[in-house]
Amino acid sequence: MINNRLAALCVLAFVLMLAPAVGRSAEELFDTKAATQHTEKGIAHLKAKNYDAAAKEFEESSAIYPDAEAFYYLGYAYYMKGKISNDGESRKKSMENFDKAYELNPNFTPTRFKPEETEAVKPMEEKKSEQQPQPQPEIPEAPADQTPEAPAQQSPQLSQ
Repeated sequence: MINNRLAALCVLAFVLMLAPAVGRSAEELFDTKAATQHTEKGIAHLKAKNYDAAAKEFEESSAIYPDAEAFYYLGYAYYMKGKISNDGESRKKSMENFDKAYELNPNFTPTRFKPEETEAVKPMEEKKSEQQPQPQPEIPEAPADQTPEAPAQQSPQLSQ
């Protein structure tokens, strides 16, 4: 009898300890404010093209609150790092994080930071503008007093 009461008391104490965690929202379960702060810092580092620091911030953000945005930007930071340094490991991490982002939210679209033109694209555009423009073929215009005649439409004849 004493063992039953002791067991019931232990179960009750355990349930009371878990009760506050059961009714919490995502905001309470995850420190979304801290995760958002890390994401904002990471975006600032992306804009400054400091990809190592950006990756560190996004890793912290995704550890606190694993959402598609943090993984997407983490993937982008690794992508840019791999692109600049030709680092295969960074490219691999990039793909893993992009996959994780779209696994969490297949319809995710980045809204806080959209990459601007990369430096690799700008020289290509400059080269194109330096090239001589190709001459356009001339199309002769019809004189103003002559208007092209519309083809005559034939009305279908009914056979009797």
